[in-house]
Amino acid sequence: MQLTDEEEQIKEVIISARKLEEFLWGEYNGQWNIEEWRRMFRKRIQKIDDIDVNNPHAKIEMRKRLLQNAALSVALMKIIDDKGIPTNKCDIPSNLPQYAHKDK
Repeated sequence: MQLTDEEEQIKEVIISARKLEEFLWGEYNGQWNIEEWRRMFRKRIQKIDDIDVNNPHAKIEMRKRLLQNAALSVALMKIIDDKGIPTNKCDIPSNLPQYAHKDK
């Protein structure tokens, strides 16, 4: 099956984002539990909400946050496929305590 130009670009973007995420955080990916992953997603959603669309660099900032979410998604999907949803106790202290779910 031949990919369209758009599909090829999507593939390249996802692979690049995933490589970057693995370079930055790969050694920790398997150690985080689902709550830490949720915190990472919450942080990036908040950062997207904070983007001022009138800022001349808004497009770049939006792309960065979307790529981060794509990379996080791919990493978590791999972990879920290999090990299931990570409900283990996480021994690594969170660097995102401000993004903990308020109801928990």
